[in-house]
Amino acid sequence: MKTTINNVVIYGITHALIDATCVIALYSTIMLNGLSYDLAFIIIVFYNLIAFGTQSFIGNIFDKIEKPRLCAIIGCILTAMSVIFISVPIISVLLASFGNSFFHVGGGIICLKLGKGNSAIPGMYVAPGAIGLFAGLLIAKDNLLSPYIFAGLLAIMTILICLNTYECQNVDSKIKKPIIYNKFILITIFLILAIAIRSFIGLSIILSWKGNIILAGLLTFAVASGKFFGGIIADKLGWLKVTVIALLISSPLIAFGINSPLLFISGMFFFNFTMPVTLTAISNMLPKREGYVFGLTTLALIIGAFPTFYNLKLGTENELLIFTIVIISAILIFFGLKEYSKAEN
Repeated sequence: MKTTINNVVIYGITHALIDATCVIALYSTIMLNGLSYDLAFIIIVFYNLIAFGTQSFIGNIFDKIEKPRLCAIIGCILTAMSVIFISVPIISVLLASFGNSFFHVGGGIICLKLGKGNSAIPGMYVAPGAIGLFAGLLIAKDNLLSPYIFAGLLAIMTILICLNTYECQNVDSKIKKPIIYNKFILITIFLILAIAIRSFIGLSIILSWKGNIILAGLLTFAVASGKFFGGIIADKLGWLKVTVIALLISSPLIAFGINSPLLFISGMFFFNFTMPVTLTAISNMLPKREGYVFGLTTLALIIGAFPTFYNLKLGTENELLIFTIVIISAILIFFGLKEYSKAEN
C-alpha cells in the first residue's frame, strides 16, 4: 500500500509539473522570440498534435519492452530541456511535446497497473494535470518564476522516480471471458466518442467570467476534483450508475449555467467523473497494453479539441445544443459500459 501511495503521489505531482513546464516553455518561446499570432497558433497546434497524437505509438513500444518508468524519466528529461532551449522555438516545442508524450505514457502505464482494473488510481494520476496547466499559464503570463526553476524541479522529480517508484507487474484482467472482436470495437468506439465529447465541451464553451482568476481557478479545481473523486466514487458505487448519473446532473448545469459560475463549475465537476472510468474500461479490455490504451484516449482528446483550433465556440445561444451533446455523451457511456459489464461478469 505504501509503495502504491508513493507512486501515485510522485507521478501525480510530476504530472502537474510536466504540464506546467510545457505551458511555460510554449508561452516563453512565443513571447521571447516575438512570434506572430499566426505562427504562435501553428506552434500550439503542432505541440498538441505531437504531445497527444504520438502517445499511442510510444505506449505501444513501452508496452512491449515493459519499461514504463524509463518512459516517464525520458519524458521528464525532455521536458526539462524544453525550457533551456526557449530561444530556439522549434527545438523547444519538439522537446516539450515529446517530453509530455513520454511522461504521460510512462506514468499512465504504471498507474493503470497499480489500479488493478479499478479507476481510482488512474484518476488520481491524471487529475493534477489540469492544475499544472492552470498554474503554468499564470506563471508564464506574469513571469512569476524563471523557467529554469522548472527544469530543476523536474530534475528532482526524476531522482525521486528513480529512487522511490518501481516497474509494476502485469495484473490479471478483470474481464472474465474473451470479448468478441465486434463487441470490443463497439465498446471502444462508444467510450472514445464520449472522451472526444468531453474534450470538445471542455474547450469550446465561451465563458465571460473566465477572466476572473479566482473563478478560473475554481473551475480548474472542479475539473481536477471530478477526475480525482470520480474514479473513487465509481469504484465504490458502480461505474455505469455513477458516470451516467453524473453526466445527467452535469448536462443542465453546463448548458444553462454558462453565465452562472457556480452552476457551470458544479457541472464541470460532475462532467469529469467519466474520465478515469472510460480510460480504465478500455485498458481492462486490452490487458498488457496500458500504454497503447492511454495513448488512444489522449488521441480522442485531440480529436475533440480539433474543432476549437478553427475557433468553433459555443455560447449561450447554443444552450440546447450543449445540453444535447452532453446527453449524447451519457447515452454513449451507458451503452459502452453496459456492454463492458456483460464481459466483466
